[in-house]
Amino acid sequence: MNENPDPGNGADRLPALWSEVLGAGSDPNLGFLENGGDSFRALTLSTRIHEETGIEVDFLDILESKNIHAVRELLCSESDAH
Repeated sequence: MNENPDPGNGADRLPALWSEVLGAGSDPNLGFLENGGDSFRALTLSTRIHEETGIEVDFLDILESKNIHAVRELLCSESDAH
């Protein structure tokens, strides 16, 4: 776990975290569920994002996301709110 989370690097780390949770063959242009994601994996990704950035993104928002770009927007909007 990153002991000094850096909200500025969250968007940059997202593709790696997405692949870590969904697998290397996941398609960033497809939705979380379409990539084989489920509620457990959404919670895992939410936790990993928080560990890496200190920003909380609700796992339900991840679960319902249309693609990685939608999750990136959530991450950036949460970052701007802090």
